Amino acid sequence: MRVTLFFCLLTLITATNLNGSFADNHVNEEVAEKLSIKLTNNMGIVPYDDDGTMLYVVTKPSKQEKGIFLSMQGSDGCLYGSRGPIQDEEALIANAGPSDGHTSIMIMSTDDWTKYGLKVIHPNCPDVSFDSSDSIYTSAINKILIKENPNNLPVFVAGMSRGSIRAANIASRLGQKIRGTIILSGSTDDTHDGTMFDSPLKQANSSFLMIKHKNDKCSSSESLDGLKSFAKELTGVKDKKIVQVEGGFASMSSGRDAWCATHSHHGFWGMHNEVLKIIKSWILKRI
Repeated sequence: MRVTLFFCLLTLITATNLNGSFADNHVNEEVAEKLSIKLTNNMGIVPYDDDGTMLYVVTKPSKQEKGIFLSMQGSDGCLYGSRGPIQDEEALIANAGPSDGHTSIMIMSTDDWTKYGLKVIHPNCPDVSFDSSDSIYTSAINKILIKENPNNLPVFVAGMSRGSIRAANIASRLGQKIRGTIILSGSTDDTHDGTMFDSPLKQANSSFLMIKHKNDKCSSSESLDGLKSFAKELTGVKDKKIVQVEGGFASMSSGRDAWCATHSHHGFWGMHNEVLKIIKSWILKRI
């Protein structure tokens, strides 16, 4: 009896890393070491498949938490970039989050969501190659939600540009855990990560809000018909809405890179506040 109890306690202690989270029994030594690194209080880390990890940044509201806002950054999903002071994961950890000068609406709007009582979670891109539309990705996200949402508050997931592919995947595979899904400049045509159609969309059942700029020239998101086709694939979703907006500023140059950047209609440049008002009203009716 005592031997059995000792073994159970030893197993529990071994599975718990320095951050108080539970390590995956299948991860290798390198991953186990990374899972135990010391992070600031606003950051966390979970295993990703058998040989990787996923960092994430948390911003808590000053008032009582009403829900979770899971924010999926565009591009490859990384909270750092090739420009500016935060260009890799090490710098992200040292800075305890993305750069204050980040121009994405997903990161710039963080404080707006906390004002409404939402706890904002920004997952970073995994440190190994990944597929935005597979179950391995959503398994890591589920681990984050288990750690950060112990009270099972309503979860809203939002994805911008290629982040919409990850948001659609989360809404599809995590089912009842998601209260609402917000798609911004959704990727209905080819990208480096595929499209929003790649996930098992018929499994999704959360409310959906899809926002598109009328003058978006990014080839992956410019088609309103493409977005309508995506909405039709959400056969298990009863509450879905497409909103087309106008205004803001166009990109200063031409070509796919410019048209799909944050400083463009694709990124709702110059009209973040208008877009946030639409999302705020939609969320508060469903929280």
